[in-house]
Amino acid sequence: MQFVASDQGQGFIADRKQAGAIDFSNVLPIVSEQHVEALKAAIADLASKSAMRRVLEYRPTQGIAPHRQAGVSWLERNGVSVDAENVIVTNGAAHGIWTAMASIVEPGDVVATEALVDTSIITNASILKLRLRGVELDEQGIIPEALEEAHRREPIRLLCVTPCYSNPTVTLMRDERRSKIAEIARKYDMSIIEDDVFGPLIPNRPKPIWSFAPERTYYVTSFSKVIAASLRTGYMVGPPRMVPRLVSRLRTTGWMASTWTAEIVSSWLYDGTADKLIDWQRRKLQARHRQLLKVFGKFELSAQPYAMHAWLTLPEQWRSQRFVEQARTRGVLVTPPDPFIVGRSADPHAIRMALGDTNRDDQEFLQGLKRISALLQEEPDPASDY
Repeated sequence: MQFVASDQGQGFIADRKQAGAIDFSNVLPIVSEQHVEALKAAIADLASKSAMRRVLEYRPTQGIAPHRQAGVSWLERNGVSVDAENVIVTNGAAHGIWTAMASIVEPGDVVATEALVDTSIITNASILKLRLRGVELDEQGIIPEALEEAHRREPIRLLCVTPCYSNPTVTLMRDERRSKIAEIARKYDMSIIEDDVFGPLIPNRPKPIWSFAPERTYYVTSFSKVIAASLRTGYMVGPPRMVPRLVSRLRTTGWMASTWTAEIVSSWLYDGTADKLIDWQRRKLQARHRQLLKVFGKFELSAQPYAMHAWLTLPEQWRSQRFVEQARTRGVLVTPPDPFIVGRSADPHAIRMALGDTNRDDQEFLQGLKRISALLQEEPDPASDY
């Protein structure tokens, strides 16, 4: 049998990138031969089981019982204790967030989020015709007092928040802050979408916001950031009264989540493969974090030991777009802040650097960091103004 998957470095995504560049622009987990062998074994095992038939047919939109039960065990480990009846299987976190947003709010409603936020939230808000408002951040993410003040200006219907390793600023919210955010949401009757796609990477992680306000929180997670990018299986948990509405909205976006990947994820959860691959990911990211600190120790850097990206504030001689352009001429791709800015807030003159990715070994990773560091210490090329 011949497969049509392109070789490494080819295909649609690669076509948009600079050939030969060291790419720090995509937030992806690191994938090894260990992942490949695990997938081969899972596919072979699936082919030999009666489960093969159930992954070839239409299944219930919410997900079949064995997949939802596997989700229960995974969610429990991340601080979300629910019955299988309240678990919805999704095609990843982005699918879950879209489904939740489409279920909670109406056109014209005000949605609050981090002042710098994942681009999917901005896109979703635009498509759903929502009024998106950015809330001031500190090193823990959304500031509770700023959220309350924003609500006084315009009543907020929904808060979208990533308390673990927010994208792009890598903030990590502590338990006390999470409790305060939940308290404000309850006080003003806000719903919350909690994107916890990075949370499972953190050992002894903080409690999810869901644990402080389960009656109004829609918890969304996935395996695409902790194991492999194309493993588009995730879980969503919402208030029980909202499950039928969530399932209805999910049905309109794809009828059901892929049973193939859900079956593979379920088997990995039960046999321990998922834990092994996530532990491996943590170790690799922690090693890259140490390299990051060595290279950028004297710069203003927001980074976390197990995070897949870092946020670097540029020295004052640099503007973000100019730096990104000149980094490209040095064969390094980084992401400017523009795609993450909510509304017309000022450019923070920083860059996001992705630390994972498959197409970059440790030596090339370090080489790319050093190129960025060297450029930071230079003056901008005046020719880039023209």
